[in-house]
Amino acid sequence: MTVASGASFSILDVLAALSNLAVMCIVIRRPHMRTVSNLLLVCLTLTQLLMTVTVVPFSIATFLKQSWSFGDEFCQFQGYMAILLSISSATFISIMSVDRFFSLANPMSHAVNVTEKHVLLASILNWLLSAFWASLPLLGIKDFKYSYKPERKGCGFRWDLKGSFHIYYYFIAMESFIIPSFIMCLMHLKSFQTARQSARQVRPCNIQIQTLQNGDFTSVAVTKNKHSVKANCTLTLIIGSFVITRGPHTIVNIVTSFTREGYFSPLTEAAVTFLLYLGPLFDPLVYLLLNRKLRHELFLIFRTCFRKRQEDEEPKDIVDYLRSIADQHENRQSSTEIVTHDIE
Repeated sequence: MTVASGASFSILDVLAALSNLAVMCIVIRRPHMRTVSNLLLVCLTLTQLLMTVTVVPFSIATFLKQSWSFGDEFCQFQGYMAILLSISSATFISIMSVDRFFSLANPMSHAVNVTEKHVLLASILNWLLSAFWASLPLLGIKDFKYSYKPERKGCGFRWDLKGSFHIYYYFIAMESFIIPSFIMCLMHLKSFQTARQSARQVRPCNIQIQTLQNGDFTSVAVTKNKHSVKANCTLTLIIGSFVITRGPHTIVNIVTSFTREGYFSPLTEAAVTFLLYLGPLFDPLVYLLLNRKLRHELFLIFRTCFRKRQEDEEPKDIVDYLRSIADQHENRQSSTEIVTHDIE
């Protein structure tokens, strides 16, 4: 069971890395895809890609071996990267929700005032702040440091230290889950309301003629239920993926800060940890499947690769075909010469 679980998580980790890498390549290689929103998505996928490379594989190996065999220094590095990437990815998701709202509420102002430079500055600031807050356990104050935690199959700091350490615990919980969740719910709700209000405006595509009781005609704007359903599905997938993958881990950490380490069973600790590691797989798939342009570009890439293979094979077939025609023509000429010679 342990080997099967480790193999399953390894496959999921590889899929997560490939999904994040695919989104990055699509946006970077296609100039028309380098919008502000897509650049924020690239920053998020880069963060998630680092999670799948620097954190998750070593936790899977520890889960299989039931021990940490990578040294104390790398243990501190893994714990540091786990906190850094968790905070930065949550911040990027909340920034993307804010960007989505303002792009819908005021698209002209958003296109003019929000540029690639702003995205770059916001990304650098996010990574620097995340790196700073994740570095505090590296100071080694008392028992507050990154160390191997067998119940979580990885490295991290203790959540049961009392006193002023609670301020840091609450800040990490707020930055990595609570504040981003609030911002996401608020911004996506306002985005949905803005999109629905825009859909109700009078447009040629949503005009319906109705007959009044006095026999006169009037036109009213109607909305299509499928757009509302699609918007609801989008919000459910984005917010649901974030809450499901990060919520249990945050709840366990907060409860542990009030109780003691080992309050939860090792199975529960390992489950919420690996559920957190599924975030790098869910996030790119959600944004890739819900973004029509990204889906279209991915389809074009697959179709181009398939066509190239066909084009590489066709010239060989054509050459062989022409050679066979030439051989047949030569054979006919030689046979004609032989018959002519015999007649003479």
